[in-house]
Amino acid sequence: MGSKCWLFALLLVCMGTARADVFIQNVRVWDGVSESLTPLTSVLVRDNKIAVIGSVNTEVAVDIIDGGGRTLMPGLIDSHVHMTHTFIRGGVQVLEAMTWEEIGGGAVAAAREMLMNGFTTVRDMGGMGTGIKRRIDEGLLVGPRIYAAGAYISQTSGHGDLRLRSQAHRRFSGSEVSNLERLNIARIADGVPDMLAAVRENFAEGAAYIKIHAGGGVSSEKDPLHTLQYTPEELRAANQAVRNWGTYWTVHAYDSKSVNQALDAGALCIDHGQLIDERTMRRIVRDEIFLSANLIGMSENLFKHPVYGNTASPVYIKAKQFQEGAANFVSLVNKYRPKLVFGSDVVFSTRSYYRQHIDHEKYSAGAWFGNLYALQGLTSRAGRLASLTGPHNPYPGKIGVIEVDALADLLIVDGNPLKNMSAIGASEKWFDAPKRGEDVANIRLIMKDGEIFKNTL
Repeated sequence: MGSKCWLFALLLVCMGTARADVFIQNVRVWDGVSESLTPLTSVLVRDNKIAVIGSVNTEVAVDIIDGGGRTLMPGLIDSHVHMTHTFIRGGVQVLEAMTWEEIGGGAVAAAREMLMNGFTTVRDMGGMGTGIKRRIDEGLLVGPRIYAAGAYISQTSGHGDLRLRSQAHRRFSGSEVSNLERLNIARIADGVPDMLAAVRENFAEGAAYIKIHAGGGVSSEKDPLHTLQYTPEELRAANQAVRNWGTYWTVHAYDSKSVNQALDAGALCIDHGQLIDERTMRRIVRDEIFLSANLIGMSENLFKHPVYGNTASPVYIKAKQFQEGAANFVSLVNKYRPKLVFGSDVVFSTRSYYRQHIDHEKYSAGAWFGNLYALQGLTSRAGRLASLTGPHNPYPGKIGVIEVDALADLLIVDGNPLKNMSAIGASEKWFDAPKRGEDVANIRLIMKDGEIFKNTL
């Protein structure tokens, strides 16, 4: 063989063979937006994008999938997860005592669970950097696309100050940072200079957007639920630093005071918000702010959870306060229809509880708000939120919809999810649901970025 031929052959080996087109036929499409399914049609996936919807010339080499009349829909998007906090048997105290191997191993398991539950994209809302994300993107691990916020940014005694009470503040004790700070899971920042440094450090580590704790929380012990966290000056400084990066920031905030202070400073998304009043909801809708609210925390069944149901714990008292204050949230959402996205917010769970939680969260979204609105929050609306990362988007391209040139994140499901959310694995039962394995039976095919991760057709 001549030298030129040998070099050409070597180049072909190094490049590998091109991925075959995937031709999906005999499906009814829900595009992530519309009120109904299409008639039976076909979709061609080329590389990692949707190339054709409708009549397709299949004379070229393709992998053919027959949907058998089932529903083809966009991959699901969970806009509020904490993968480093998912499989933790216990509360913050247990997490603080863990090594990175334990925490990282749990996050890897959570990533696979997410994808197998139909979530092709997640927004990690704090505690996760980009190491596992990069390994997933490289194909070494199985999981969804991850939009990572990086470390929690919290004031001292804020919702993200996860130090044990026995751990003195480093500014006063001169001691080392807590374990979770050392692992870049949490970042305590007080004052404008600290806030700027915290935001920039998260970006240095690969964060796609920034999440700041701006009000009291339920799972933490140092911050009463009613507290207003950070000052307007600190939040405005964060806004300037984030906008310089071309992306957006969101806040953990429950009540009207903390939500409005964050909106005044420039936040484009509110995570939680269940305690807001009607005036604040109107502002959220008027200013086209995204709202991400986990739902089943408002269920009385929450107190069957070993962390939130422990009546001797301050967390139990805060959970009761939260539920009382959230009594009007569902009616406000149904009245004003904000840009609500789906967020499961599963933390401190066993694997069995995680699966029950996800299934019931899907059900609750449909039962409380209607299937179409809930499904849009699981797909197209969440895709628009992801796009707020702008030029800093780690996955350029459109997600959450089925249209030409959108990224090929697809599910084929039994039944019509617009009629019954069980098509995507929703369950009316929560803790009393039968235990199941990894497989969601009604989700027959899972494709992410043009690659098939499950196919039981």
